[in-house]
Amino acid sequence: MGSIMREALSSERHQGNQLAGCNPDDVEKPNSDITDSIATTQPPPYSLFSTTQKKWIIFIAALAGWFSTASSFIYFPAIPFLAKDTGVSVESINLTVTSYLIASGIFPSITGDAADRYGRRPVFITCLCVYAVVNVGLALQRSFASLFVLRMIQSAAISGTFSIAYGIIGDLTTPANRGGYTGFVSIFLNTPPSVAPLISGLLLIRWSWSSIFWFLTITSAAVLLTIILFLPETRRSIVGNGSIRPPLINRPLILALCPSSRWNEGRRSDNKAQAGLPNPLSVLSLLKSRATLVAVFCYGIYYTIYSCLQASLSTVFVETYNVSGLIAGLSYIPFGVACASSAFLAGRIIDRDYRKTAKSRGISVDQFRDNDISKVPIEYARLRTNKYYIALCVPLIAGYGWALQLKVHMALPLVLQFLIGFTMQPLFTSLNTLLVDFHPERSSSVQAANNLVRCELAATGLAVLDIMLRALGPGWCFVIFAIIHSLTLPTLWILGKQGPNWR
Repeated sequence: MGSIMREALSSERHQGNQLAGCNPDDVEKPNSDITDSIATTQPPPYSLFSTTQKKWIIFIAALAGWFSTASSFIYFPAIPFLAKDTGVSVESINLTVTSYLIASGIFPSITGDAADRYGRRPVFITCLCVYAVVNVGLALQRSFASLFVLRMIQSAAISGTFSIAYGIIGDLTTPANRGGYTGFVSIFLNTPPSVAPLISGLLLIRWSWSSIFWFLTITSAAVLLTIILFLPETRRSIVGNGSIRPPLINRPLILALCPSSRWNEGRRSDNKAQAGLPNPLSVLSLLKSRATLVAVFCYGIYYTIYSCLQASLSTVFVETYNVSGLIAGLSYIPFGVACASSAFLAGRIIDRDYRKTAKSRGISVDQFRDNDISKVPIEYARLRTNKYYIALCVPLIAGYGWALQLKVHMALPLVLQFLIGFTMQPLFTSLNTLLVDFHPERSSSVQAANNLVRCELAATGLAVLDIMLRALGPGWCFVIFAIIHSLTLPTLWILGKQGPNWR
């Protein structure tokens, strides 16, 4: 790790010279002459962090964000064991799932606003500290009341970390390269529904349900230590583009990922703008923007269908094919693999689409300096290929439902799950990128608002899923979901056309 960090620091210094646009003759000039020359030719880089440093920073943030989703899904296989050991019914344990979901819909609004006020680093550390301690309590408790309360605290502590990860993307990236980094973070945030139950199942084969919480304690403590040691502050109101020395609380113990050689010793961060308590209502105010509201609503539709597809694996799929245990856990893998691979590719395509759109309008693209999106139809650039993904995904969703209803070989619905995940993930990635484009200075807050809407819509969808399955059967149930999915196509088309006017 040490050698990698030293390599990153060396890379940052080398790239810094390239970004500044210095030619070899400038080496002998006084620093003031070089600075004056740069200032008169081009604006400063959007971020002084090198590409290597950005990748490490976003990787660490994505690891922390992984727990926000994994903590929910890793819990499900342990439900019957928890019911037995706490002496209550499975229905009562399901209340802890409900309480977790309620908290996960509310508290990211507080976490996101706090990260935009006080900085990413102190909020990350606070969340993970509380989360690790609560997991110890969950591993040791043996009563339903303790389980219920601690699960809510667990959700409150960790559910907002994903919004901080997207906030860091807004801090470090320009519209020209934002898609690739968003796709990378999406891998960590969308694979836990497939991977976490499998991890839980493997732990339960060898140990009791408490091993799940010990696993979360150990892994989250390791990420917490990494953040304390290495993660620099990126919030632009505190460090600017990395040139301003942050307050001590926002500074890591090891500066390998900091552009420390570029800190302006004569400047200090002014934290007056970040004064006051977090205000979750300020997060909702972002939805007053019509463009933001439309993007968030479409995201919520996709997330609802995604949640219902995942839920069908634990109900309809298990009952139809009479599978259980490890086989049932493995049935989640195709969707997770598809989301991970598709997120990586989608990020690259989104960046390519931005470059093509800018070039078609005669606008030069600079990956290292901020691009004025008022000159680029950013809505069209981010959404221009979504119509193909929607056109492919709609019949796949309907086909999945009929494959379950007709009880064809179990390989077919699993293949359809893979293809649905592969075509749905780019929709998540493009909309996440667009939301950061809309609100780069409040990127954590807008993701928290997005989370609130998607959780409410998904909760509604899951509440009616069982009713629809009993009344209509899987075939017609997922045909309805496919039709709802298709209605986002004209909605996004309107956003692409009218978005610049709404902004």
